[in-house]
Amino acid sequence: GRIDGIPINDVEAIVNAGIEPRTVVENAARAFFNQVFRDGFFHGDLHPGNLFVLEGGAIGAVDFGIMGRVDKRTRRSLGEMLLAFLTRDYRRAAEVHFEAGWVPREKSVDAFTQACRSIAEPILDKPQHEISIGRLLGQLFQVTETFAMETQPQLLLLQKTMLTAEGVSRRLYPDTNMWVLARPLIEDWMRANLGPEARLADTFQGLAQAAERLPRVMEDLEIGARRLAEGRLTLDPETVRLLRDGEDKPRTPVVLWIVVAILAAVFVYNLMN
Repeated sequence: GRIDGIPINDVEAIVNAGIEPRTVVENAARAFFNQVFRDGFFHGDLHPGNLFVLEGGAIGAVDFGIMGRVDKRTRRSLGEMLLAFLTRDYRRAAEVHFEAGWVPREKSVDAFTQACRSIAEPILDKPQHEISIGRLLGQLFQVTETFAMETQPQLLLLQKTMLTAEGVSRRLYPDTNMWVLARPLIEDWMRANLGPEARLADTFQGLAQAAERLPRVMEDLEIGARRLAEGRLTLDPETVRLLRDGEDKPRTPVVLWIVVAILAAVFVYNLMN
């Protein structure tokens, strides 16, 4: 297909078409938010050459060669983290990193909270239209290397995309900030996806998926039990050594617990996968 629009960096042409630049920035913020949080599938190359303003201020994009994905769990963690930074709740911003598994649990939450504060304060103290969440995340990723933070390639792509999108919106309408516009969207999304009803729905969905897997799990358990009875289930060499070392002791309880452990492991693995 073909897009009939105005290049997003041609502010004069946009104004001459009777379109308010602020409206374009609002639509761009909403579109970017929906891609990342609602869909978990975002355009990873949002430079001005790939963006056009359509009739009414809608946004059209081309060149989908670079796309990023964010799973639901990561979206929730990302939303919590962004909202914590926007509300200057640095303790919560730090805790999200630990809960998501991005920072090892043995690291200090207090130290990481202070790191979040030292990074965010200089950025968030700027006038609203100069605040850059993309720059904040970029500095956060650099500092968190000292905390052995696990690299998240999709978040790195998202951070670079944020910087580009922020630059486009700033050139288009310097007096506003796409994150100020997106904050209500983030808050609404968080309520819908992290509230009690959402968590209850996730629980029921998880139970339903587990129930669907039960027939396969029971079949695998039966196969495992049959192989064990026929002597075709190979034990780890260390387990064999422990059994041999304990030949002078009553073995029935040991063997029984080994059987239980094996069957339980098979059950849990298949139920979770």
